[in-house]
This record gives sequence, structure tokens and C-alpha cells, in this order.
Amino acid sequence: MTFHEGLNQLEKANKIIIESNKLITDVNLNTFLFTLSWWVALAMLIVPWVLWAIFRKKESSARLLYSAFIVMIISTTIDGLGVDFGKWAYPVKVIPIPTISYSFRYAVVPVTIMFLIQIKPSINPIIKAVLFGVFGAYIGMPIMSMLHLYKKIDWAYTYSFIILVSLYLIAHWFSRRSSFEKIVE
Repeated sequence: MTFHEGLNQLEKANKIIIESNKLITDVNLNTFLFTLSWWVALAMLIVPWVLWAIFRKKESSARLLYSAFIVMIISTTIDGLGVDFGKWAYPVKVIPIPTISYSFRYAVVPVTIMFLIQIKPSINPIIKAVLFGVFGAYIGMPIMSMLHLYKKIDWAYTYSFIILVSLYLIAHWFSRRSSFEKIVE
């Protein structure tokens, strides 16, 4: 295949992707909008942040948010790859954009991790990570599946457990950095 043939193939593939994205958006807007699953997904997007705003350790807000943003970046990348490679899908979404679940990756996971970091900070982070992984992978994800917010395609919950444990440990590590110094001239 020549370079120009490759560009033509990519153009054809992009047209298919655009049509698929339109179909996914159309289905979400015209079929799933305002269903019970949609309302649950909306609550998953808003309620964690409201709870965090009320119950966070205010003097540690920046440090906790720093860790949460790291989690969001990593999990969004992993999520995009998983959807792109057909490992899982998110049928019902609050924001009808194909690929990731904003409710799960931008609210539930990072806010839960922030709460775990600030509650009982002296507990071994591995214990917290394992509890987070078990609850998220073996309880949370099956519930999301029942509500059609998550669909396993070629994936095992154990893989999600490993990812969730890793995300917690990474966030914990970042939350303990002492490089937060004021920027001065």
C-alpha cells in the first residue's frame, strides 16, 4: 500500500467512525435520555462532587484534586483504549458522546479515591486500594452492567480490579508529594 492509498483508507475509516458516532449519539438522545439508567448516570456524575464539596478536608483540597486529575487522565486514556479495542462499552450515557463514561471516570472513581485518601490516612494504602478494587470491580461494575451503563465485551472484572487498585495507589502516591510550594518571583 502506498502512502496515498493509506491516506484514502484512513479517510474511509474516519467516515465510518463519524457515522457510527452519529448513530450512538442519536440512540442516546432518542432512546435512553431520561430513562432510569440515564438518571442514575446523571446522579453518578453530580452527587459525588456535591458530597466531596461538603465533606472534603478543605485544607487538602488542592492536593486531593491534583490526585483526582491524575486519576482522570490515566483512567480516561485506559477507558478510551478499552472502548476503541472493543473490550467494553457504555450503552447509556449522560453526555451522548461515544467512548468513555463521564459519570464513572470523571466523578465516581476520582471522588471515591479522594475520600479514601483523606479518611483514615494512616491505614495501609494497599488495604484501601484492594477494598476500592474489590468494591469497584466486583460490585460497582456488575451493578452498572445491570443498569446498562457498562457492557463487558471481551473483558474480565479481575482486569478492572487490577486497574482500580493501580489507580488508587498512583493517586495515593501523588497525594503524598511534598512539592507543593508557592510560586514566587
